[in-house]
Order: sequence, then structure tokens, then C-alpha cells
Amino acid sequence: MKKIEIRTKSRNYKVIIGNDIISKFSLELNEIEGKKLFIIDENVFLLHKSKLKDFLDKSNAVIKFIFHSTEKNKSLSAVKNIYDTLVENRFSRNDSIIAIGGGIVGDVSGFAAATYMRGIIFFQIPTTLLSMVDSSVGGKTGVNYSNLKNIIGSFYQPQKVYVDTSFLSTLPYPEIVSGSGEIFKYAFLSDEKNYKFIREELRKVLTQNYFDENLIACCIELKASVVESDEQEKTGLRKILNLGHTFAHAFESSLNFRIKHGEAVIAGIFASLIVSEKTGLISNNDLNKYITDFYYLPLSKKIISADYNEIIKFMKTDKKSVSGKINLVLVKKPGEIFIDFQVNERVIKFALKKLYEIIRTV
Repeated sequence: MKKIEIRTKSRNYKVIIGNDIISKFSLELNEIEGKKLFIIDENVFLLHKSKLKDFLDKSNAVIKFIFHSTEKNKSLSAVKNIYDTLVENRFSRNDSIIAIGGGIVGDVSGFAAATYMRGIIFFQIPTTLLSMVDSSVGGKTGVNYSNLKNIIGSFYQPQKVYVDTSFLSTLPYPEIVSGSGEIFKYAFLSDEKNYKFIREELRKVLTQNYFDENLIACCIELKASVVESDEQEKTGLRKILNLGHTFAHAFESSLNFRIKHGEAVIAGIFASLIVSEKTGLISNNDLNKYITDFYYLPLSKKIISADYNEIIKFMKTDKKSVSGKINLVLVKKPGEIFIDFQVNERVIKFALKKLYEIIRTV
């Protein structure tokens, strides 16, 4: 079992990583007074019913809210349903919301927790690879609106995060691929040593279905170091966590969310690397090396059906863009990242054309 301490201006909290550890969490919850609303992904509830039933039976004052987690349901109407449940059961600031599920469950639950009575206690129990390595940590919460990804949200840190790797035993392959997208990002955010470690361990995840606690901890520690320095993207450092995401969110929106977030991130990072080469930050040899090093990452062929102009339209509405001008996070080398790098539509179209050529050959 591993413990990581995260220290932010708004809250310090622990991330506990281990196998089959949620039983320890039920004991902790019983020491916290008040009611608990468990927002649980319905697939997780079905697949781990006996484990969750035992966990819930040991926790006092439990109310269940089973959530069908899709990008379409990552919405204000879903948050309203949570508010209705909280009001109906007379929740106060001393009561808690516990999210059990992937990134969508965590984002929606966290936004509800942040805004109900201006903030109630919030715990995360991530159950997907993506949520374990990325979205459960750092305090970003929110929902989609008007087909725009995460356009409404808030920063709200959890009280504690329990990463129980036993949930990964039932994770379908598309979800493993989705989580791999965020891990891929972390390969470029530190140094050459971590780049090599993540490259090799991520290959084992996809080819051997092997999940190393050290890989999960590495990603969380890298994210924690960024979040602790720039919790709410005030200084700009936290923007490095958006590597590949401006492309990715545009892919998701233009395809009406028919691809998973992590799939879009994989393609978005490759596109960002192509832009990095086109703008002279990396050489063609570097670009080929990065593509070769991560040859095993699946690229969704659905992306090819996305129209260039539609993608650019959504990129201009991305939260990181300013006055309709596209800002990207680009790479010079692992650990040396450029934020707010402004590029024109011609460069974007060049990157998309080259990305589509790569996708057609895999």
C-alpha cells in the first residue's frame, strides 16, 4: 500500500493506493458524523456488487445514487438529480458525498459537492485506470454543456482519495486504452528517467494487462507536484496537464462523444507532437522517436471521420483559447513543455492531415 500527501492552498489530503482497500475506508467513514450519499457507477455496482454491498453495509447512514456514466449524462440535469436527492434527504455541510466510479462520476459528483451549500465533504474512490492516474486527483470538477467538454465546473479538492486497484480486474479493454491516454501524457511532463519508466510500464498495461502500483503512484506524484504549485491555473504551470487536450476535446465534441476521452487524448498528444515538430520545437528525428516509442498505443479510426473545420471550430472555443485564437501545450523534450503556444489554422490542418495518415497505417 502506498500513501501520497497532496498539499494545496485550499486543502491537504491523502491518496491511498492499494489492492482491496475500501474496507479500511468504511471504518474511517463511520468515524465521520452525518449522512453519506454514495454516487456509484451502475456498471461498477453490478460488477462488484458483493464487495460494494459489504462496504455499504459497514458504513452508517448510507444513501445510494446509481449513476449511468456517459458523456451525455455528464450534464447539469445529472447534477440537478443529485441536488434533488441531497435536498430530499436534508443533507447539510457536515454530510458527505462519496464518488465510486470513473472520471465522469468523479467530475459530476465533485461539482455537486462543490456547489451544494457552497461545499460539502467529498471523497473519491476511482474505479477506472483514467480516474486513478488523473481525474480523481487535483480538484477539477465539472460537466459538459452545449456539446462543449467540461465548459462548466469548479476547483474543489476531495477530502481523501482511495485508489483500490482491485476494481481494475473487471475493467474492459477500451477503458484500459482510455486510461493509457492520460498516462501517455505524463511521460512528457517530468524527465527522461520517468519517460522511459512510463513507456515500459504503459506497454505492459496494454499488452499484458499488468497494473503496477508504482506506475499509478508515479502519475499521481507528477500531477501532485503541478497542482501543489498551481492549484487553479493561476500561474500557468498547471496548463502543462492539458498536453494533447485541446485537440482531444475537439475530437470528442466533433464526434459527438463517440470516442472515449483517453482515446482522444492519445490522438491529441500525437497531434501536438506533430505541431511541435512543425513549429521547430523538436526535430523530425525526435518526432519519429516519440511515435516509435509509443507504437503500441491504439489510435481510434473514428477520428478520421472528424472534419478539419469542425475540429478547428471546437478548438477555438476551448477554455485555453483566447479571443478565438488557438493556444496549445507543446513539447520540446520530456520535462520541457511550452504552454499557450499560439498556432494558426494552417498548422492545425497540417497536423490533422499527418495524424490521419498515421491512423490509416496502424
